[in-house]
Amino acid sequence: METRRCLNCARPILRTQCADGLCPECDLELQPRPGGFCPRCGRLYAMEESAPYLCAGCRQAVPGWDAFGFLKQYSGALREMILDFKFHARFERRRTLRILLGRAYGFHFQDAPSPDCILPVPLHPVRLRERGFNQSLELARGLSRGGVAPLRPDALLRVRQTKAQSGLERKERVANLRGAFRADPAQVGGRHVLVVDDVSTTGTTLAECAQALRRAGAVRVDGLVLAVADG
Repeated sequence: METRRCLNCARPILRTQCADGLCPECDLELQPRPGGFCPRCGRLYAMEESAPYLCAGCRQAVPGWDAFGFLKQYSGALREMILDFKFHARFERRRTLRILLGRAYGFHFQDAPSPDCILPVPLHPVRLRERGFNQSLELARGLSRGGVAPLRPDALLRVRQTKAQSGLERKERVANLRGAFRADPAQVGGRHVLVVDDVSTTGTTLAECAQALRRAGAVRVDGLVLAVADG
């Protein structure tokens, strides 16, 4: 029998047991979270088996975006894959992360209208030179190649260099990103856009992106990430 190695844990598995290149155990671990979250912002609740329901914050104030999707909590195998790819340039993780982003899109947006274009959350040119690649762009490429929508990598720009969001409090995150993005009206005006990122913690990045896109004339802004982290 032909065997191959799991794209996550590298254990040998029969080809017939392989789902998206993952062994049965990793495939099960990396399925979309079925419940226990706010469907508008992705806030996680303690009971994963409970049906999704709006959190208090989203009931009191509607976020700046229209719909939101994610795969799982930022922990375990998913967290390790994201860190390997983002900070250690382990590009062998890219294929799996693209597959997982596709799972998240299918789970949350199967009944939603298709976007007109996909926009990765941009890096400032200085950060891009330091890292060598934009992880959000690499993830978005897979979604676009899968036929979801055309990719427009330069429709949304980061025009102000900011500190890394990790380690900042919520108010500091908001101040850090205020006015950091600018969108091109010629590319997003009158269009439904899907913004792609790797991790969402407080929703601040998506909120700032959505605000810039609305100013440029976007009529609908959805957000999609691989993981949601506790803010």
